[in-house]
Amino acid sequence: MTTTSSFRTASAALAALLLVACGGSGGNGGNTSVAGAKVAVVATIAPDFSGSDTQLVDLDNAFETTGGLTPRDQSDYTVERFGGHFYPIGRFQIDTVAKYDFEAPTQRIYEYSTLDNPEAATSNPVAMAFVDARKAYVMRRETDKVWIVDPSAENESSFKLGELDLSAYRDADANGAVEAVDGVVIDNRLYVLMQRTVDNAPSDPDTQPYVAVFDVATDEEIDTNPNDDASNRKGIPLDVRNPSSLAFERGLGLFVAAIGDPFASFRGEPRRYNGGIVRIDTGDFSTTLVVDDGPETSGEHPYGSIDDLVILDADTAFFTGLEGFQNESLFAFDPSTGTVQHTPVSGYDGVNISALAGSPDGNLWVGIGSADMPRIEVLATNQQRLQTIGLIQNPAAIRFAE
Repeated sequence: MTTTSSFRTASAALAALLLVACGGSGGNGGNTSVAGAKVAVVATIAPDFSGSDTQLVDLDNAFETTGGLTPRDQSDYTVERFGGHFYPIGRFQIDTVAKYDFEAPTQRIYEYSTLDNPEAATSNPVAMAFVDARKAYVMRRETDKVWIVDPSAENESSFKLGELDLSAYRDADANGAVEAVDGVVIDNRLYVLMQRTVDNAPSDPDTQPYVAVFDVATDEEIDTNPNDDASNRKGIPLDVRNPSSLAFERGLGLFVAAIGDPFASFRGEPRRYNGGIVRIDTGDFSTTLVVDDGPETSGEHPYGSIDDLVILDADTAFFTGLEGFQNESLFAFDPSTGTVQHTPVSGYDGVNISALAGSPDGNLWVGIGSADMPRIEVLATNQQRLQTIGLIQNPAAIRFAE
C-alpha cells in the first residue's frame, strides 16, 4: 500500500531481534534459503513506530513465516520486489534503496542513497517500478524528478542511470515537489501518479493530480492529449484529489484510488470528500469516475475516504474506506461497473487495515495492525476468511511475484 504521508517518528533501538513469527506452523532461521516466486514479502512496522523489519511468508509451506531479516530502528519503510530479489525502501529522511536475495535473505547486497546530494533534506522515495533486472524507476515524493536506476548495479556510482523530468507539474508551493507517490509499468509504458498538493493541502484549487506517461524504451514523455494546446502538461488530469495508489486489470484499465482531504480539520477546515476511484483507459487515456466517495454537499459518504484498492479479477475488487487514524473498513465492488457492496465486509468494519494485496491464487490479503496480534488475514473472492497469518509487527506493504 502506498501511503499519502510519511511517518515522522523518533527512532529507538529495537528491543530484540526476533527471527521467527508466531504464524503458520512454525518458522525458519533468517539464513534459510527460499524460492522467491513462492514467497510473499511483507514490510512491517512496530506498533509504536520504533522500528521496522521485513518478513517472508512461505506460500507452499502452510504460510510459515520468517522474520528478523532487515531489523531497523526507523519505521518509515516499504518494500518492492522483482525476480529473485526484494528491495526495502527507506522513505522520509531515510532516503535509501536496499537489495536482498531470496537465497540469502539476511545478507544485504547493497543500500544506496536516493538523495540528489548529501545536503538535501529528503527525496522521500516511496515506490519502484521495474522494467527488467537492469532498469527500474524510483518515485521520489519530495522532488520533481523520478530516478532511472539499475537494480543490478554493483556500486552506488552506477546505480542512477538518469532522470525523468516532472517539473512541468510543479505545484504552487515553493518546495518544487510534485508528490509522485506511485508508478507502474504496463506494456512498455511507465505511469507516474502525482498528488500535487500545495503545502500538503489537497483541496487547494491548484492541486489537480496528474498521471504522467513515459515510453520506457526512450524515457520520453508521451503526450496523452495532443489536441490540448492550452496546457504545457502532457499527462492525464484527474478530477479527484490526493490519489494514493494504482492498480491495473487487463481488459479494464488502470485504476487510481484517491483519499481526498480527510484531515482538513488539522488546518481548521471541514473534512473534504473529493476523492474516489478513477479508471484510466490505457488505450486512449480517457478517465471515468468509477466510485465516488459522496457528493460534497450531500452529507452522504457511505464509505468514508477511499484509501487503497486491490483488483482480483474483472468482477471482484476491494477498497478501504478511512474514517480516522487506524479506523478503516473494507468494501467490495465490481470494477467493471463500479457497483459497490454498501455494507463493509463482515469483520472488517472500523479496524486498523494497514495493507492490502491480491495473491497469485486470486485471494485478498488484508494486513491488520495491532499491538497485540499483528497479522494478515486471507479472504477468498466470496469474502470467506481462509487463513490468519501471525506477524511480529504490523504489516505496511505486501508484495508477491509478478
